[in-house]
Amino acid sequence: MPTPWLKRIRRTGQLTVHNKAGDWRMAVEAAIKTFNTLSLGVTLVAEAEEKSANIVVKLSDGKETYQYYGDTAKADFDAGELHGQASTLVDGKRMEIFFCVVFLPGKVKKATQRQKEVIVVHELIHAAGLNGLLPNGVKDPNDDHDSVGIMFPTMKVDGDGLIEYMHDKGAKPMTPIRIGPQTLCKTRALWNGDACKAD
Repeated sequence: MPTPWLKRIRRTGQLTVHNKAGDWRMAVEAAIKTFNTLSLGVTLVAEAEEKSANIVVKLSDGKETYQYYGDTAKADFDAGELHGQASTLVDGKRMEIFFCVVFLPGKVKKATQRQKEVIVVHELIHAAGLNGLLPNGVKDPNDDHDSVGIMFPTMKVDGDGLIEYMHDKGAKPMTPIRIGPQTLCKTRALWNGDACKAD
């Protein structure tokens, strides 16, 4: 189930991102530019100060915590594989996101810039609100992945890019990024209040 950001943040139409991704720094910069071309209803803006950012992007060993004032974002994933984890912090009363850490796989040995960019864009979309939380804050097993495009739940290496494990005939490895209709609909609904139309 998509989770909105705090209303005061949604009103700005943007999320600020602090990039402390080490070897993935250039991929994060490219992913922010790409994200902003996807017409998702929210714009990402670079933020130099870590404490002022809505989202912090960092390399991870897959098992760590990040302290945000009195709250803790946790990473729990295999950092040797080509995927990451967006860990959102949610206000329990409002059920709105107030901060997010995007943990990237710091143990991946050989990844191309294209592959890294795909991983980062996927996690930034989760950070924007497609984080798969139920109203009680528990991770939704059906989460907010899509049947096609960048938010397909699993990708495989294809040349120097990544492609959905079950992709449409003729689909090419990403980048450039393909975005599915469910992803567009749900994200725009979070940020613009647009109603999703049934397919």
